[in-house]
Amino acid sequence: MRFYWIFAGMAVLTTSAWADPARDTLKEITKCADIAGATDRLKCFDAAVPHAQTALSAPEAPPPAQTAQTTEESGGVLGWFGFERPVTKPEDFGKPAVRVADPREITTLSASVTEFARTPSGRALFILDNGQVWRQIDGDVTEVSDPNTGEQFKVAIEKAVFGSYDMKINGHTGLIKVRRLK
Repeated sequence: MRFYWIFAGMAVLTTSAWADPARDTLKEITKCADIAGATDRLKCFDAAVPHAQTALSAPEAPPPAQTAQTTEESGGVLGWFGFERPVTKPEDFGKPAVRVADPREITTLSASVTEFARTPSGRALFILDNGQVWRQIDGDVTEVSDPNTGEQFKVAIEKAVFGSYDMKINGHTGLIKVRRLK
């Protein structure tokens, strides 16, 4: 019996946390609108105005905390294993997966390298003509030779297994494992 009173007290305390003063004020104003007599209706509205001003001056409640993603939002069960939804726009190719409603999938991207650089660890860095920046991953052991002066790389980036990407340089053999930075 003692637990009953504890739970009843907790229920009373927590219901005040769910109170919505703005909604309560709107209900009060709606009741005023249903009053037939003009004088009584005006008195009701006059009584509701201070409540409305208080409700409007109160800071807005913070948005509810983000809950864990549902299976559908995270890409389904296949998303747990690195498979992603199809990419349909070149500017989204290589970005983390987002929910896409269009079923057309882009699996490869062709572009020209406008700038080639190396990271401090010696990995290749490619800046493409579409503004994307791709970097050779640390686990890739492929040696990428610097382009000749004035030579511009043409590359093709393909989606590989488990969410990875392979880059092929036209006129060169082998492929480079890359990830998109920008």
